Amino acid sequence: MRAYWILPNRGQGDDILASDGGKIVPLRQILEPALRPPGFSHGVPTELLEKCGSKRFSQILFAQRFPDWTDHQQLFLVATPAGVDSSGRVVHLSLLFILDPHERPRFDLSDAGLPHEDRLHAHALTRRMAAPQRSDLWARSVLELSQLTSRRGPATNVELDRSAVRFDFLYTVASDGSIRKALPWRKFRKRSVLVLLVLAVVGIGLGERACQHSTQPSVWTGATLCHFS
Repeated sequence: MRAYWILPNRGQGDDILASDGGKIVPLRQILEPALRPPGFSHGVPTELLEKCGSKRFSQILFAQRFPDWTDHQQLFLVATPAGVDSSGRVVHLSLLFILDPHERPRFDLSDAGLPHEDRLHAHALTRRMAAPQRSDLWARSVLELSQLTSRRGPATNVELDRSAVRFDFLYTVASDGSIRKALPWRKFRKRSVLVLLVLAVVGIGLGERACQHSTQPSVWTGATLCHFS
């Protein structure tokens, strides 16, 4: 297991910095941009911040898991808001794990080499993960995600609605910003909607093609009105 802190970009510099607990280097030296899987995020997605509201920022833990990332290794990341920069923009602190097959994240990475402000957030994160409270569903969701079998695809601890990549998920975010266990029917319904959309697009395409080649009188296909000569 290799583990690194991804530090908050408080100065809004060009480089995102990372640390193994001691030395600080640009994140690209650890994880090249070209090798980052689709959908990879080094912080908490904006949609989660919007759903939860600023009063719940300190509770948020966002986790991603990418099995079979490369050479049978997997990526696992957990991120949390870590205050704001001078312009008031939310910044994030993350833990990135590069794991061999069957390894699980261990949340015992040293934070001694981190800047003081970042070290406070790092200590709070590791404390939550090392001894999660029964009421801390965010921490429990991260632990559950870390224990998924390696055969499952990319997954997140909580549902994302605006991601361009489809992730499996374990929890959903309620209207009050709390999270709850995702019901199986919800996942099935979301996938069914995607399948129906694909079938609708294919059906429209086939209907238009039939219109172009048919010599029969005008027919209403349910999706396209064909006009024939």
